[in-house]
Amino acid sequence: MKQNNKNNVKNVIIVLLVMLLIITALITLGKTSKLTQLQNNSSRQMMGYIIKTDNNKIIVIDGGLKEDAPNLLSKIEQEGGQVEAWFLTHPHMDHIEAFQEIVKTSDIKINNIYTTLNELSWYEEYEKDRIPEIKEFFETLETDKIKNNIHEVSLNEEIKIDNIKCEILGIKNPEITNNPINNSSMVIKMKVHNKSIIFLADTGVESGQKLLKNQKEKLKADILQMAHHGQGGAEKEVYEQINPKICLWPTTDWLWDNDPGTGYNTGIWTTIETRNWMEELKVTRNYIEKDGDITINI
Repeated sequence: MKQNNKNNVKNVIIVLLVMLLIITALITLGKTSKLTQLQNNSSRQMMGYIIKTDNNKIIVIDGGLKEDAPNLLSKIEQEGGQVEAWFLTHPHMDHIEAFQEIVKTSDIKINNIYTTLNELSWYEEYEKDRIPEIKEFFETLETDKIKNNIHEVSLNEEIKIDNIKCEILGIKNPEITNNPINNSSMVIKMKVHNKSIIFLADTGVESGQKLLKNQKEKLKADILQMAHHGQGGAEKEVYEQINPKICLWPTTDWLWDNDPGTGYNTGIWTTIETRNWMEELKVTRNYIEKDGDITINI
């Protein structure tokens, strides 16, 4: 009798566990995070991404130029007009101008803004030609409605946003004064369900080498945003370490083909070389900015 009672209890436990698994599966069924690579809305290159979490929270990475603001704003408004987290990887206009325009002209709410910035004096020393736009960006961050929501990220900081875990693998590098602003790009790794995504922003040669030195074991990822629009950024070894299955290219048509108007691969850019690297890594899924807004499930 005692043995039968034990068996009955065991069977009940098994049934309850199975029911719990079924309920969990039903709760999560249909919940899918989505990543949208935004198209360029001018002839110039830009970078902008929107991530929608399982529970409809919105994450934005950069956003593009002023011309790209209407498209970005429209998508944010379609999702309720609120951004949970906005990552600004570095203060180049093709990454932050749309953000500035939206802050100045719209009523959307931005709960958290993440940056990695050197002192203004650093930009004045190493990027003299860009001082007016850098100052405008700094002034935008002091806007009353957002200034209390600015967070300067730290290396290896983890930021949880709904079902998405973000880890900061790269921050400002004031010691790197070659290609300085690009080499001070924020690098973000996101873990979403069973997938991982790395955003390299405009990571350059030197900051790419620093990633290999300090973060090598963390670089493996399923999805990769190509550095510096797919040309003139991180070196081949960085891509080999990441070894992605899917590549996101914030790359215009002319840059994709290295064509300044004189034909395929006649320009000064190195996009074709980078494309060849990805072919060697057997990447078969490439999503390219030139092809319009593209959304994938993650």
